[in-house]
Amino acid sequence: MANMTKNRDLMAPETEPTDAELQIVMKEALDLAMARKQQSDIWMRRQLLETVDQVRSACQAAHP
Repeated sequence: MANMTKNRDLMAPETEPTDAELQIVMKEALDLAMARKQQSDIWMRRQLLETVDQVRSACQAAHP
């Protein structure tokens, strides 16, 4: 990609990204989105397990 962009001013307002540049950006965006979703899923799973443990403890304390 470095060779493609040497002769182009990427910051010029009339510059359109190439298909290759768009493909790179979209792949990076997808990778980041998937990593964030995985982190979110792990966090949600932990929160649910903690909540279930708290409710079970409360039920056992209330009804020994």
